[in-house]
Amino acid sequence: MRLYGLVVSYVGYAVSLRGVKMAARSTQQLEKLFDAKPVIVLEEMQKALGSASRATIFRLLVKVSYCRSYNYNGKYYTKHDLTRYDKQGLFSYKGILFSRDGNLSATVARLVSESSFGHTQRELRELLQVRVQTSLLKMVHHKQLVRSKVAGQFIYLHPDSEIRVAQLAKRQELFEQRRFELKEVTDAVVIQVLLMLIWHPGSRTGDVARRIKGHSPPITIQHVRVVFDRYGLDNVGKKGGPSRH
Repeated sequence: MRLYGLVVSYVGYAVSLRGVKMAARSTQQLEKLFDAKPVIVLEEMQKALGSASRATIFRLLVKVSYCRSYNYNGKYYTKHDLTRYDKQGLFSYKGILFSRDGNLSATVARLVSESSFGHTQRELRELLQVRVQTSLLKMVHHKQLVRSKVAGQFIYLHPDSEIRVAQLAKRQELFEQRRFELKEVTDAVVIQVLLMLIWHPGSRTGDVARRIKGHSPPITIQHVRVVFDRYGLDNVGKKGGPSRH
């Protein structure tokens, strides 16, 4: 009986050791796949590991430094490499978007917290290139952010009252500065913006401002935003035509 117990123990140990080795090898294969391609999907991971199940892949992913896209319903994966992210903590590959924070809500919270004057919905949408309204409303509801109105615009701010007061003061200062700048939105500015949209349909305000850079006198992104608002240009050149909102 004693010999039988030793045999059973040895077999159990051998099976366990084999499982550990297989898991280590699978993790290494997964890491190699992440190193080989900038973006991958779950099916590619399953194929690389011999038709592994989804459950197996998710168990292995815990041991790998990765990030899921915050658009396309998190379908795409990339290696979590801090050198890939820009100064906003974002990484884009062929329209697939990633954040060093991992998900959209955490990214919005960080961007608002780091900003000295908070953010409007539009500013966040332009930065993140996705709709953020639903996330913002949920975060306000759960007191992760606070919303306040300045010059008729909702500004999303830090939940800490001291930081929020400082952000509001900076936002008001920014508003006064922009109000002075916006007096310079002449017909010539409007024409330049419209020409850019004709040449580059579907461009966002930031795209137009970059393409006009170097114009004399200078045309800022604030000028471009005024023209977009005045003529409802947000969706011009996109499927569905101009926005009705």
